[in-house]
Amino acid sequence: MAIVEVFLGAILTVLLEKLDSGELLKFLRRVGIEAQIKEWHATLSTIEAVLTDAENKQTENKGVKLWLNDLEDLAYDLEDLVDELNAEASLRKIRENEGSTSKVKKLIPTCCTNLSLNDFMLERGIASKLKEISSRLEALSKREKMLNLVKNVRGRPYERWPTSSLVVESEVYGREEDKAKIIEILESNDDLVIPIVGMGGVGKTTLVQLVYNDERLKDKFDTKAWACVSDEFDPIKVTKSILEEVSSGERCDSDNFNTLQVKLEKSLLKKKFLVVLDDIWNEKYEDWDILRRPFLAGERGSKIIITTRNVRVAEIMSKIPAYNLNVLSEVDALSLLAQHAFGVKTFDGHPDLIKIGISMVRRCENLPLAVKALGGLLRTADGPEKWTEVLESAIWIAEGTSEILPALKLSYHYLRPELKRCFAYCALFPKHYEFDKFHLVHFWMAEGLVQQEPIEEVGSHYFDKLLARSFFQKSIANASPFEMHDSFGMQDRFVMHGLFNDLAMSVAGDNCLRMDVELKENLPSTISEKVRHLSFMRHRYETYPRFNILDRVQKLRTFLPLTVDKSLYDTGSQDFLSHRILFRLLPNLSCLRVLSLNDYSIYELPDSIGDFRHLRYLGLARTSLKWLPESVSTLINLQVLILIGCRNLTKLPTSMENLINLRHLDIASTPKLHEMPQGIAQLASLRTLTKMTASKNNGMRLKDLGNLSFLQGDISIEELQNVANVQDAMDANLSDKPSLSKIRLAWSKDYDDSRNKFFELELLNALKPHENLSTLEIKYFGGESFSNWIGDSAFFKLAKISFNFCKNCTALPPLGQLPLLRDLSIRGIDQVKVIGAEFYGNRGHEELPFPSLVSLTFEDMSNWEEWHGIEGVIKLPWLCELKIKGCSKLIRVPDLFLPSLHELIATECNEVVLNHMKNLESLAEIKLTKIFGLTSVIKAFVQFPFTLESFEVDGCDDLVTLWPSDNTVRNLVNLREVHVRSCYQLLSLQEIDVLPRLRILEIERCGALELLPDKMTCLERLKISECPSLKMMMMLQDCCTLLSELFIGNWVNWNWLGPGHTYQSLNVLELCYCDGLESFPHGGLPTPNLKAISICHCQHLKSLPERMDLLSSLMGLRVINCASLRELFPQENIPPILSYLDVKICGKLKPLGEWGLHKLTSLNFFGFSRCPELISLTNNRDEEHCVLPPSLIYLTLDDLPNLETLSKGFQKLTSLQLLFIRKCPKLEALPMEDQLKKLSRLEIKDCPLLKKQCLKNKGDYWPIIADIPLVVIDDRSIYNPCP
Repeated sequence: MAIVEVFLGAILTVLLEKLDSGELLKFLRRVGIEAQIKEWHATLSTIEAVLTDAENKQTENKGVKLWLNDLEDLAYDLEDLVDELNAEASLRKIRENEGSTSKVKKLIPTCCTNLSLNDFMLERGIASKLKEISSRLEALSKREKMLNLVKNVRGRPYERWPTSSLVVESEVYGREEDKAKIIEILESNDDLVIPIVGMGGVGKTTLVQLVYNDERLKDKFDTKAWACVSDEFDPIKVTKSILEEVSSGERCDSDNFNTLQVKLEKSLLKKKFLVVLDDIWNEKYEDWDILRRPFLAGERGSKIIITTRNVRVAEIMSKIPAYNLNVLSEVDALSLLAQHAFGVKTFDGHPDLIKIGISMVRRCENLPLAVKALGGLLRTADGPEKWTEVLESAIWIAEGTSEILPALKLSYHYLRPELKRCFAYCALFPKHYEFDKFHLVHFWMAEGLVQQEPIEEVGSHYFDKLLARSFFQKSIANASPFEMHDSFGMQDRFVMHGLFNDLAMSVAGDNCLRMDVELKENLPSTISEKVRHLSFMRHRYETYPRFNILDRVQKLRTFLPLTVDKSLYDTGSQDFLSHRILFRLLPNLSCLRVLSLNDYSIYELPDSIGDFRHLRYLGLARTSLKWLPESVSTLINLQVLILIGCRNLTKLPTSMENLINLRHLDIASTPKLHEMPQGIAQLASLRTLTKMTASKNNGMRLKDLGNLSFLQGDISIEELQNVANVQDAMDANLSDKPSLSKIRLAWSKDYDDSRNKFFELELLNALKPHENLSTLEIKYFGGESFSNWIGDSAFFKLAKISFNFCKNCTALPPLGQLPLLRDLSIRGIDQVKVIGAEFYGNRGHEELPFPSLVSLTFEDMSNWEEWHGIEGVIKLPWLCELKIKGCSKLIRVPDLFLPSLHELIATECNEVVLNHMKNLESLAEIKLTKIFGLTSVIKAFVQFPFTLESFEVDGCDDLVTLWPSDNTVRNLVNLREVHVRSCYQLLSLQEIDVLPRLRILEIERCGALELLPDKMTCLERLKISECPSLKMMMMLQDCCTLLSELFIGNWVNWNWLGPGHTYQSLNVLELCYCDGLESFPHGGLPTPNLKAISICHCQHLKSLPERMDLLSSLMGLRVINCASLRELFPQENIPPILSYLDVKICGKLKPLGEWGLHKLTSLNFFGFSRCPELISLTNNRDEEHCVLPPSLIYLTLDDLPNLETLSKGFQKLTSLQLLFIRKCPKLEALPMEDQLKKLSRLEIKDCPLLKKQCLKNKGDYWPIIADIPLVVIDDRSIYNPCP
């Protein structure tokens, strides 16, 4: 049975506060409904008083449960109505303040043009809503009296068994290392309190039991005691429990706290003790301060071990970091499952259950409590069928039959009401979904789950509390140590443990509907009208049928697409949404508060977006929008507007000042947005403004930033060449904005006569930010020198600096004195010739410059000649990444000591740059491109890095050899990849045959290369292309055991796969421009596990391999421009699971109808092009026959100039989703109208007859194709309103 939570306490509290709002009551008085609202307030206050009693009784009394559910539904509807009234009041106030001639008047709906009660009540159906809610509220009030609910009852306590120190050690698995670490801390740490923190059920108590009973500690303490504190903190009970234990079990009858504390102090005086306080929840420091006083009498070395689910508790009680206990390994979890299911520690006696057992512990995510509970359930389950039944059921997380969910719900039970609602909202996230803290806080804000100001800080505090209690966990997929992030972008990412995810879904009940992979989108047969929040896993093409449920859930508040493994703001390439969903379904969801359309290819929004009075969060990141409708300006509740990455966006709504509640406007990466409305400067609540363009017309000006006092995070200030007055920069007042952490300052890339280098320096001086700055980027600055504040040691928090194309600057600022600088990038500083002492700044005695630098880039420094060190040396002890590109004149370099360097990229520079690199003991990756004078790679380095894992060299015209063929190369024991391209003097690569772990070898465009190794036994991927002088080739049979990918290009005598050998590991074979290839070995390819073949531009090839029916793993086949090819599948030996087939420009092939494609029952993709003879896709002009198999999903027909007809048999292609037709000028019909509706994508190009039928609102096919998510005609989406 689900434990659906009713959040009425929190909801009603917020609702009653809204009903008490002075501004709202003033408006309601004017329209004549104040009395009714006050009556509601009184009734709700009465109901609020009995809520606790109702929530206590809901489990046993179904009538109470139904009453609570109906009350919650009414509360949501009432909140919607109150919010709508508030929005109406705010819009009217704006109109009154601006005056009747204001342009705002044009944006306000007609219901706001006068205060007539009838007009207002009828326009938006307010009268009917008032009547309905009054009726429902009255009915609920009557039912409350019938249920005999009692006012002001205390919440029911959560009953649990206390813990003790006893443990059966033989039944504990995987905690040996944890126990050893805790004992080590006990023996080596001087602190009194040792905290252990972990989520419920992870095994904290068990671990401490092991430590408490360990023989090694037996004689190290004079006395020991164990107390289970639990959630009901009772200092008298705890003190008495410990006193009785240290007094050899002598019973203590006193309940006087002072007497107990004095007795305990005397009992512990000058004794070395070990006390365990298990399961602490109390966060009050004062309580702990009083409880701990008797323990201070103990001998030095005494210890108190505490266990808690809450990091905050650990921080209050101890000065040392808590020991975080994690879940078990899969192996240990499996042993624990076997112990509790069979009474033994292995599955040796039950081999048929091992796979299901593994699935079960994975389902538990290795949480010990869950594994033990499952084991208990399975003790009476015999055989795989019963085990599978348990695995697939929900019985083991049901409250009545298992301790798992109740144990986790205890953590939930003691959350404050507002935290409960915030956690339940996370039921929208699929299991293992990674989410960002600040994005989630924005959702909470939008849903009204955070009310107190400042709401961002309060929301962040809520998140931290849930994190501290293990409801959330940091994802292990966080960024690498030297990767930098934007403050508004994805930084730390978080997940919920799978069982907490189950708990969230359980308490959310019908409020949340989630369509995800795990649920296989099998929605309930009847979807509740009470659903308020919807999330779904994105599809590449979102079709209308998937979302027709929206007609049934019109009270929806959240519409949230999600993508697993990608951030909420960065899902990669665009997806496509059916026009009908956007323009017909979504406009009906008038209660939406969160609407995310990020990463959909949307060209326009419906004007009805302005009717979403409740909308607080609008996500349009990386859409194709060119503008927003002016009606967006009426969304006065909007708090968050996300437009990051809208690269076509040219303008914002003109009346942005109406968005009086807007707090976050993210318009980063919008290169076509050159003008911003001046009204943005009036948005006093704005916290985030990621981009500001200085207007030269009537838009927002630089000085307007001074009005935005609360800006935080990132801002990119652009088009600074438009600023005509330094005072504007001073008025922007950046130095008084301490929460701005990242600032980008950009001028135009055009250095014309209008630019004044002296003025630009003055402007940069005036743009001095606050000293809290962590990231600074300056681009296209035209001054000759940088401002003095750049590099000033007062900006000691700077961690990332980037200078880009400041072409007039002749010197760099003293950045070396910034102690926390981690990432430095200098590009396009053309006039710098020498870098020396000025770059390193003032440092203390023997203090290194750049003490924290991790990443350093010099690029396009075309006149840089000399780099001076400090006494000829530069030491960068933490540098991990070094890039030097386009520095062709650099000839003097100091000795660079780089002990931590992991990656080196050098492009278009002299060999001397490499000569001076030393201490390369960590270097794993080298990429060298166009290094002048480089003849031998190994000789270029004074100390060659034998830690190398990957090596790439490209375009080095002087290179003769990589390294000498001697024992030196044998030391490259970690080298796994070698890529050599465009090295025209390179003669031989025989020396690489001694590399013991080389897995990938790619050689391209090496015209003089003659020799390769005879054999390389560990090679997994080999690519050889455009090496016409190659005389000797390795014998592939000598590396046939591991070779999985083989790419050969421009090779005349192709006979590498010789007879007598089987290449078991070969998965991919690609052959290009192999003019000597006429046929394949007799009997077929010796590659039984081949998955993909690509053969391109092999002009003399007459036939593909024989016996392709034996290639049982072959899924992909591509054949392009093989002019002599006559047969694809000799003797119709068709690969049994071929799913991808692409054939182009093979003019001598048999007619398509004779290929036997209908036998390819697994074929999903078929591409066919350049066949002038093809007239029809039929067999002998049988109109009902289709030569293609019904399994086809993706079909592309290209450059078929005489194709006139497809076939009526196309109706049988019931799986077809993507159809591309190009350059078929005679094709005039798609005889598959019924299937067109099911397409996800249709592209037509250079097909004039078809184009005419598909014209928007005109063509015969338009009513059929209008709902297809993506329709492209002649390279332009039909939904793009602009040519």
